[in-house]
Amino acid sequence: MNDAIKLARLQNEMKNSTTALVLGFFIPGAAQMYAGSVGFGVINFILCVVLAITIVASPIAFILWALSMYWGYKGVIAFNNEVIKKMESQGA
Repeated sequence: MNDAIKLARLQNEMKNSTTALVLGFFIPGAAQMYAGSVGFGVINFILCVVLAITIVASPIAFILWALSMYWGYKGVIAFNNEVIKKMESQGA
């Protein structure tokens, strides 16, 4: 297969880490859902909403929201690394 075609397929399968951060900034847990961890993303969303509603737990919700963005970012990086390994193993 042509190298340009392989590169295009690789870029098409990879996810953008900046998109994950932006999604996670606006919707808690969305970065994790984008990275492929839908269950953890939904759990984080529900926890952030419930904790944000209670005034006492609002700082915990903020910390969980920030962690959720970080976990989503790292999840996208791990996903992209798996895609690269898969493509390398098919090309070798």
